Amino acid sequence: MNYACGSGVDCASIQPNGSCFMPDTLFAHASYAFNSYWQRTKGCWWHLFFGGTAMLVTVDPRKLMKKA
Repeated sequence: MNYACGSGVDCASIQPNGSCFMPDTLFAHASYAFNSYWQRTKGCWWHLFFGGTAMLVTVDPRKLMKKA
């Protein structure tokens, strides 16, 4: 998340009192930061895997979380 937020992604929304702060979980905040980074760098998909901590998905991550 530090990489994504430090690379020009506006992560103010996942800070306390931000519009996307809740739910206040690492999973939710990381999903927001990684998705925002992807939206900024779509042409460079190879930059997105963050050392194995992220992956591209085609469904809403909240639906994946319910199955876990």
